Amino acid sequence: MADRDHEGFLRSLKDWSPEVAGDIAKDHGIELTPQHWAIIKVLRAFYQDHRVSPPSRVLMKVLTQKLDTEINSIRLMQLFGGRARRHLAQIAGLPKPSDCD
Repeated sequence: MADRDHEGFLRSLKDWSPEVAGDIAKDHGIELTPQHWAIIKVLRAFYQDHRVSPPSRVLMKVLTQKLDTEINSIRLMQLFGGRARRHLAQIAGLPKPSDCD
């Protein structure tokens, strides 16, 4: 498994792979489905373009636009658990979002 910090985020973003994502998801009790992967792909693309994890409202807007379906914070929590944005960033291999505790 890739090296992670004390909060569960990858120490090196270069260590990310789909297999690593699956391992991190399992640590959170999440079995990744095609919908999970679609969200992960959108988030990774956003990060690649902007070098920042989007704030919650921006994330929901981007996901809704890119996935052509309404995504809200409740649905994100259903998919990624109670700390959805944190877990999503960890699984996607991104740094901790600045507005996450």
